[in-house]
Amino acid sequence: MPAGADRAPSRHEDGETDAERLERVRRRFREFGSEYASLPLYGAVSRSVAEDPTTAELLVAAQPGQARPVLWFAALHDLVLRQPDLRAARWYASVVGRDSLPQGDPWPDVRATVLEHADELRHLIASRTTQTNEVNRSVYLAATLAAAGRVGRESSAAPASALGPVALVELGASAGLLLGLDRYLVTAMTTDGIRTSVGDAASPVRCEGLDRSAGHPALGPLPPVLGRAGVDREPVDLEDEDAVRWLLACLWPDVPGRVERFRAARQLMRSRRPPLVLQGDLVDDVAAGVDAARQQARGAGGVDHVIVYSSWALTYVERDRRAALAQKLAGVAETVPRLSWLTAEPPDCVPGLPDDPRTEGAPTVLGLRTWTAGAEAAPRLVGTAHPHGAWVDIW
Repeated sequence: MPAGADRAPSRHEDGETDAERLERVRRRFREFGSEYASLPLYGAVSRSVAEDPTTAELLVAAQPGQARPVLWFAALHDLVLRQPDLRAARWYASVVGRDSLPQGDPWPDVRATVLEHADELRHLIASRTTQTNEVNRSVYLAATLAAAGRVGRESSAAPASALGPVALVELGASAGLLLGLDRYLVTAMTTDGIRTSVGDAASPVRCEGLDRSAGHPALGPLPPVLGRAGVDREPVDLEDEDAVRWLLACLWPDVPGRVERFRAARQLMRSRRPPLVLQGDLVDDVAAGVDAARQQARGAGGVDHVIVYSSWALTYVERDRRAALAQKLAGVAETVPRLSWLTAEPPDCVPGLPDDPRTEGAPTVLGLRTWTAGAEAAPRLVGTAHPHGAWVDIW
């Protein structure tokens, strides 16, 4: 009998063995490769990793809830951004430019790079978490923000363009780039070619998605933003080159526009007053985020309406903690004239939202919960969207 064969396999805190976790990791790579088959780099590499236990095994080291292909890709992307002479780097538009990408199969170069730097990549995967500022999410956030601004004003004689001012609080804000969505030009175009835009028409940051909404435009007037604050476990200072590089590494370089838009948004937000992002837990410290945004708004006249939102942040939070966040917000709502909670998360991720067959198969569900004077209105679904804002469907 081989040495150690009589010993039970070691288990992680979640009860999985390394072998069980590796199989789950490989399954997730297969699913990613199938869902994003059109991506010439990440789609192709994901399918190859799924069939290569040696490279897939690196993801077993991830922290609980983080063992997803996007973290593996982020670690490798960070590596080639730091060392652009590596073999795999020539396949990254963020390194060589989109016009200089080669043709063919990237896997041989990628696998060689991964194996040569396995220890470094494993350390990154074990110590980092997925942390993105996908600026194009402004497409569906702008749509839901407009919807939240209209709540309670349906019977008002004021025109739709006269939405009251708000303070924004983002949970899982990273560097706070999405807190500046009103500083960007956000456009949604219908299949008939009709374009609706909101935000700053002169902005160098352009966000665009397909509008799949039936009978009405997805976008509407945005409320004036007088205060903005974020909460994140590891806030990113826009002046910190290493930290910003990790945000860039979490983006998918073979999706046109993502890297370029991120860089433009960073530059724009650096040139203006960057939003305050508090270091803290998005559940325990949500009240502090609300207080900070309201305090900032007081300097501009104050607001009655605070809008808290998250996009693909709750999916990384344990399910019981999600329920705790809902309870926290209900408590905060007792101190604010009007509080809205906007969510752009995977299906069945947000507590309290109703079921709807229209969300079946949707990657991102847009939800809205609103409290007025501490009393909650019926939670509702606003629509569905692509995770990165490539399309939005507002009901």
